[in-house]
Amino acid sequence: MKSTKKFYIFCFAAVCTAFLLTACGPEPTADEWMRKSLASAKEAKWRRALDYAENAVEKAPGDTLANVLYAITLENNDRTDEALNAAVRAGADSSSFIAQYTLGRLYFRQQKYDSCVKPLTRALELRPDDANTLILLARAKLRLNTEDAQNLNMRLLDLPQFKDSPFVYNELGVIQVLKGKPKKATPLFLKALSLDADNPYLHMNTAILYDYYLGNQMMANRYYNTFLRLSANRRELLDEYKEVQTRLEIFR
Repeated sequence: MKSTKKFYIFCFAAVCTAFLLTACGPEPTADEWMRKSLASAKEAKWRRALDYAENAVEKAPGDTLANVLYAITLENNDRTDEALNAAVRAGADSSSFIAQYTLGRLYFRQQKYDSCVKPLTRALELRPDDANTLILLARAKLRLNTEDAQNLNMRLLDLPQFKDSPFVYNELGVIQVLKGKPKKATPLFLKALSLDADNPYLHMNTAILYDYYLGNQMMANRYYNTFLRLSANRRELLDEYKEVQTRLEIFR
């Protein structure tokens, strides 16, 4: 039986929220508490931001933006389950892009890929060219190995900022492997490498492709060794570094 190994799928998060809040008075309103929370969040004072957001939700428990902000501040205080609950409340508003995106993103963060598809799909309907939404939805579909995962990644290539993106070509390659077509993955991984030749993860993926899926030990050896060279001083890659060393010993 052919042994297989998982590929690396890069994870990156980019969240930008904008709230246009106009309310002020002698007694703080929900909008005023949100304004205070946002000001604290911009300074990364997340404990204070959470306190203000909580006050906003107490003032206006059904307000979509208040619940979104509450979810984000809870998340940044490592209270992820509560954050998801707040996002679910906000997500009841199907007309709000930021509510749907936040809910989908938090489901994704908790690896609840089935659950994140619906809100992210709705968010993409509301903003068809939003790169962050398209990225997360494509990644969720990739992990679920659905038929439209490839089309979503191809849509990323249509966006100017991703026209020559190595991570998109990498994931298109992973999709081909998951579809049982490793030979079709080869030019995609090589294209990714041509765009970011110093990325150790891309060399690792290409080595895994040749090693476990194409049975080409010579080419696998080449990319494994490049990975070792590029990751030699990176502590976060120490486990992978040792694993590759062990694999190369087997080759010898």
